[in-house]
Amino acid sequence: MLGKKPLKAQFILTFIMIIISSIIATIATYYVGYIIYTKIEYKKIFPANYYEKKIPDIEGYIRKESVILLNRNKKQLLNKVIPSEGILYQVMDVNGNKIYGTDYKKLINGKEDLYNKINTTIAIDGRYVRIIPVIDYQGKISGAVSLSYTLTPHYASTSDKIFLTPLFIVVVFSPFIYIVIFTLLFSKKFAGNIVKPVNMLIDASRKVKEKDLDFNIDYNADNELGRLCQAFDEMKNELKESLISQWKSEQERQEMIQALAHDLKTPLSVIQGYVESLLEDNYIDTQKIRKYLQVIENNINKGTKLVNEMLYAAELETSDAELNIVSVDIYSFLMQKKESYEIMTKNKKIVFKVDVTYENQAKMTCPVDTVKLERILDNIVSNSIDYTPEHGTITINADITCNNICFKVCDTGKGFSSKDLSNLFNKFYRGDESRSTKHGHAGLGLYIAKRLVEMHGGSITAFNAKDGGACITFDLHFIK
Repeated sequence: MLGKKPLKAQFILTFIMIIISSIIATIATYYVGYIIYTKIEYKKIFPANYYEKKIPDIEGYIRKESVILLNRNKKQLLNKVIPSEGILYQVMDVNGNKIYGTDYKKLINGKEDLYNKINTTIAIDGRYVRIIPVIDYQGKISGAVSLSYTLTPHYASTSDKIFLTPLFIVVVFSPFIYIVIFTLLFSKKFAGNIVKPVNMLIDASRKVKEKDLDFNIDYNADNELGRLCQAFDEMKNELKESLISQWKSEQERQEMIQALAHDLKTPLSVIQGYVESLLEDNYIDTQKIRKYLQVIENNINKGTKLVNEMLYAAELETSDAELNIVSVDIYSFLMQKKESYEIMTKNKKIVFKVDVTYENQAKMTCPVDTVKLERILDNIVSNSIDYTPEHGTITINADITCNNICFKVCDTGKGFSSKDLSNLFNKFYRGDESRSTKHGHAGLGLYIAKRLVEMHGGSITAFNAKDGGACITFDLHFIK
């Protein structure tokens, strides 16, 4: 959960956890140290003032024995009452000169210095020195005894000191030790929360460099790193879509070139054949020459139409083509188109029927781009004409509402195959083998119709009628 929080919050919480953990661990350590100390006090370790408390008894003994202690041969008397481990002593004469003892330092400089320090406790080299006078039987000062001690804990044995000293050092400095330990522990966790997404980003950058965009950054967190990973993932997706789009554009460009070359090959071959025939032979039959020239003209028109369709399709894709909306009487418009279609199909004797219905009879005109509407109808009806048998029927219905107009074009041909219905509006689709490619179109007519319908904010669909025949419907929204 901590790794999902903002970096600032993670840092603050990590710092708080370090402090709290260190305090709890220190309290526990101090408590354990206190329990251990109470168990071993006066057994393995003595308190700092342990020897200081013995000074009054020793001083009383010295005052009691008095001048006897100035005799070097009586030093065993003091050795019995003065602990050899914690107290050093020195017996000195009235001038401060050492007579005997365990303290070998020069403590007193002359008689006057001795009188000044009598019955006082002085500090010398970190030790406390108590100067106790030795009074003779006449009440005069005959000498003195110094007792030197320190206010530090004392251990019962050297082995206890070796074992207990590090233990108490650890206890005393445990707060600092715990701060270091918990800082290392929690900082490692904090660093891990940062390193994980950073490593993901490094790995993602390496994959992008290797042109591998099939990956996702699996890191979701509402913090700076989470947003950075999300932004990187979005950038990768955008880059991937851009590359796919470029690849598709390049593929479509290659397909267009291949289709253009393929479709131009036939009319150009025909033109070449007839031209070579006209050049090689000495024709005097003008009717035959006219027939040859007519064939050449037809194939030139076919090639020109093919090139124009490709240019128009490319223009729709690459330019921001605009609609030229004008008010038009749809019924009159369709009747004019009907006459032109009947002229085109007079040899096949196809019957055209036009039916226009209005939701609002008062609204007889509609705002549409007539040039593009004519192109849509021409492409759809031309396709129907190609697959409608002689004496067949093509019906054009227009249903006009307040906001749009819906067209339906149906023929009495054999209908669409399932493959046609899936690919009919794709670029360069020429129909499956059952519908034949003998008509020689480039497979752009219905694709162009679809693009033009979409410019009007509409949609186009194809289906087969219940009683047979192919139908295409499309709607144009009235753009204000």
